Amino acid sequence: MKRYISKGLRVLYTYAVADLVFVVFLYPLLGLMKERETFLRWLPWYSILIFIFLFFILYTDQKELAVKEKKPVYDLHPYPLKGLVYGLIGAVPLAVVTAVFKIFVQFQTDIGENIKRVIINGLFGPILFIIKWCNDAVFAYFAALLLIPLITALGYIAGYYGINVKEKILGKKPVEEKGFTKSPWNPSLNENKPKKKKKKKKGTGKTQSADKTQ
Repeated sequence: MKRYISKGLRVLYTYAVADLVFVVFLYPLLGLMKERETFLRWLPWYSILIFIFLFFILYTDQKELAVKEKKPVYDLHPYPLKGLVYGLIGAVPLAVVTAVFKIFVQFQTDIGENIKRVIINGLFGPILFIIKWCNDAVFAYFAALLLIPLITALGYIAGYYGINVKEKILGKKPVEEKGFTKSPWNPSLNENKPKKKKKKKKGTGKTQSADKTQ
């Protein structure tokens, strides 16, 4: 169980890094988009860009994790949907925070509600495009969270079954490793070679017999 929690927290940490990147580079975007309507129009596309970054990291990490856990030496009992469990554990804290803000935190003023919305949207940076395309509906927040376990599940399955998406798309076969060939100047090449036997010269017997007759 500790391993499930640690790997789930690793997923959450990866998401937090991507979300931090979203927030940091959001301010230059605000500077470029002077009009509010223009900023809101481009915000989902900016979120998709960060989502691609998140997808690549999570997918690669889970794929490598599955390859490692399949090795018998670790005895970790992998199964295809293990990545889904890791992703769900990582998404639970975000779901809890969202539920608390949406259900229990209520403000009487519009300013307070706007601040709450900005905080929640900041937490959902890499998957904010789902929420914006659903017009900030409540169900969209929880639907967007399902993208996290979906990514981890795909990555783990790819590693578990040895699926290489790049090779499937490009149609390239993995490069076979060539055997090591020794340099012709390597002295060890001559060690295993059998020594050549010297050939005896023919005709020695005839010369000896001729000498005796004389």
